[in-house]
Amino acid sequence: MSVSILYYKVSQERISSPQLSAQIADWVEELPEIKRQQILRLRQPKDQLLSLAGLQLLKLGISELTGLPFSLNQLQFPDKAKPYFDSNIDFNISHSGDVVCCVISEQFKVGIDVELHRQVTPATMNKFLNDAAIPLNEDSAKNRQQQFFDIWTKNEAIIKAANFGSIFNMHDLKYQQDGAYYQDQFWYTYPVEILCADENKEYTCHIACSEKISNSADKKIKAQYVSQL
Repeated sequence: MSVSILYYKVSQERISSPQLSAQIADWVEELPEIKRQQILRLRQPKDQLLSLAGLQLLKLGISELTGLPFSLNQLQFPDKAKPYFDSNIDFNISHSGDVVCCVISEQFKVGIDVELHRQVTPATMNKFLNDAAIPLNEDSAKNRQQQFFDIWTKNEAIIKAANFGSIFNMHDLKYQQDGAYYQDQFWYTYPVEILCADENKEYTCHIACSEKISNSADKKIKAQYVSQL
């Protein structure tokens, strides 16, 4: 399988559960010390849970891909770069609102970004987005919001797949129809549908990939909702 995407929604019941502290302690124990301390420094238990749930999705996805158990203590967490382990498998994790997503591929370089829709000021749009490349249409507020999050998640996914830069490099992307050039490489972007039972919340998600995926037998994208972790 070329690209596998797993996503999970953290329920309010789980966040407020008396067992949450025990769950966090159990999940964090498997991690290398540097990542363990990073997560424990997060102030909100929800943020800790989302970060750990993303790593659990990774563990599940790699086990499904390889057919072998995978331990998170194999991961390396370099400063200002994507985590990795001794394998040709590439992966990336993103979370926003109540949703966490993980993309995995053993063939391509990949990145993912998911964003909960929220109000965005014109100043933020102008600060981070290259309007010369993709102008936001003068349309209804809802359509402009969707356009913004489409562009933002594509940009973030590309930057994360390239494993270089940050949101401040968004102006460096050179757009074409199927994606954008960044760091002397073309990155293909694909939308990911995030199903959410809460009608008051809407998410936009994109992945970026180092090669084109045609959804043929040997190149395809599979997205699955994980109901329990």
